[in-house]
Amino acid sequence: MIIPPEHPDFWNPASFLPMLQIRTKSKGLQPFKLWDHQMILAAAVQAAYAQQKWLVHVKPRQEGSSTFFTGIAFQHAAFRTGCQVAIIGHKKKNAKSLAEIANRFYKSCPQSIRPRRHGKLQRTLEFPDIDSKLDVASVQDDEPLRGETVQVVLGTELSSWQEEGGDEVWASVLNAVPEDGGFFVAESTPKHHGDQLHMLCMASERPDSKWMKVFIPWTMVGEYRKPVPPKWRPSKIVQDYWDEYPMITPEQAFWMQVSGLQKCNRNVEKFKQEYPINEYDCWAMTGDSVYDQSILRRWLQDLDGGTGLGIETDPWVQFQEPDPKDKYVIFVDPASSWSERDHYGVVILNITTCEQAAEYLGHMSAYQMAQKLGQWGRQYNEAMIYVEANGVGESVLSHLVDNPNISYRRVFHRTPSRHGRSRSRTPGWWSSVKTKREAEGYMQQLIEDESVTIHSARSLRQLLTYRGQWAERSRDASGGHYDLATAWAGASWAYMNHRGSSWKRKKKDPKILAAEAFRRLQSRIDGLSSQPKNTPWGSHL
Repeated sequence: MIIPPEHPDFWNPASFLPMLQIRTKSKGLQPFKLWDHQMILAAAVQAAYAQQKWLVHVKPRQEGSSTFFTGIAFQHAAFRTGCQVAIIGHKKKNAKSLAEIANRFYKSCPQSIRPRRHGKLQRTLEFPDIDSKLDVASVQDDEPLRGETVQVVLGTELSSWQEEGGDEVWASVLNAVPEDGGFFVAESTPKHHGDQLHMLCMASERPDSKWMKVFIPWTMVGEYRKPVPPKWRPSKIVQDYWDEYPMITPEQAFWMQVSGLQKCNRNVEKFKQEYPINEYDCWAMTGDSVYDQSILRRWLQDLDGGTGLGIETDPWVQFQEPDPKDKYVIFVDPASSWSERDHYGVVILNITTCEQAAEYLGHMSAYQMAQKLGQWGRQYNEAMIYVEANGVGESVLSHLVDNPNISYRRVFHRTPSRHGRSRSRTPGWWSSVKTKREAEGYMQQLIEDESVTIHSARSLRQLLTYRGQWAERSRDASGGHYDLATAWAGASWAYMNHRGSSWKRKKKDPKILAAEAFRRLQSRIDGLSSQPKNTPWGSHL
C-alpha cells in the first residue's frame, strides 16, 4: 500500500519503510518488511519524535539497524522542505555501503510520491524542488561537517570514530546539528567502557537528557536462531553461557554454538561484546557487585525486555497511588553539595507490601526539597520520613521540622550516642560505616528473597552498577553519586526497622507485575495520542 506524505501515519517508520526495498542475503530485492526488533526501533523513533529527543542505539552485530536508520534519513531528505541530512560512517567502505542503500531506497520509492532528483552522484541525493539533500561521508574524510549546519545526522559505529578519525570528529559532527529542530541518531556495536557510545548511554540516563537510549539484545533478533537437530548437546562454553542466561532458547543456544561463537574465534568474552544480551556485558565493570546481578537483570528484563526504553527520565515518577490501608516510608539521600549536578535520591516504599510507590532523582534547594517531602509524606498516609543527616541533609531536616510553613512531624529521630552529652533524640538518619553496611545487607536480603518489588528501571540500573561507592561518592551514569542506590539501601533499613509485627508482606502475582510493567512501557513508547500525527518539522511534499 502506498501512503502519501499527508497521511497521518506517513512518519511512522513501520508504515513508511515497507514501501521501500532492501537487498536480502538470499532472495535479492524484497520489500522492507520490519523484523520484530526493528519494530522496537520504530517505536523508539516515534517516541523520540514525540519527546523531541535524539536517539542512541546499542546493537548486536548485523541486526539491520544501519539499514533501518538509513531509511529514516532518506525519508527526512526526500520529504522535508529545506532539510539537509548527513550519514556518517566510521570507514570509507562503510560509507559506500550506506550510500548504496540510500540510492536503492530512492529507486524503489513508489513513483507516485518519489521526488525529482538532481544529479547522479553516488554519495549525494539532491532534491531541488524542496531544497533538500542527503550526503554520505565517513569520519576518515577531512573534517566532515565542520562549519556546516544539518537538520538530521545518522552516525554509525560510533565506538570506532575516535580510532578512525581522531578526537575532534565527534565534536565537529555534533555541533553541526541544532538542538532546536535537529534530529541525531547514533548507533553502534559497543566496544569498551568509556568509549563515545558508552558516554552517550550514560548521558541518556540523566534527567532531562537530550538523548533517548534503545538497546536491542541479540536474543531479540530473529536471524540468531537455528533449528536444533536431534541428539544435539551444547558445548561446555555454550552450556556455561546458558546457565548464566537461562532465558535463551535451545534454538538460540544452537545458533550460538555453530555460528555466533565461530564469528568470534570461539571467544565467549568477544561474543558477549559483539552480541550483547544486556548492557552490562557491554561495559566491563571493575570490582565486585554488592547486589545479586542475576535477579536484578531478570527484573530489568521483565520491565522493558532489556531495550532501555523503560528508563525514567523525569525527576519525579509515581508508580502507585497511596492506599489508605497501607503504611509508607520515605528515604532521602541528600545531594552531596549545593551544585546542580549533585542530585537528591528519594524512594517511597510501601512497607505493607514491600513495593515501590514512587521515586525522585533531581536537584532543588533544601527548602524546596523539604516542601516536597512534606507534601509527599502527607499524600502517602503521613509516611515516616528518613533523611540522611549530612551537610545538605541537615538543612533539609531544619526546614522539614522547624519551618512553620512545613512543620512535618513524622520524621525519623535517631538515638543519641552513648558517648555524647545530649540524651535527646536527634532528627535524621546517621550514615556511619556500620549503618551503611547494615542498610546494604538489608537491601541484598530483600533482593535475594525477592520480597521487594522495584518498578523503576532507573533504580535497577543503579543497583546493578553499584560497587559500594556510598563512602567514595563516585559518580554514576546520571551524574550523581548513586543516589537512588543509596536511597534504596536506606529504605530497606527503614523497612526492616520500622515495620510492625502485624504488617505482613504481600507479593503480587508475577503476571500482574508483568502486565503493569508492560502498560508503563507502552505508555512511554506509544504516548503519541496527544501528539500531531504528521511531521513535526513543518511543510513537506
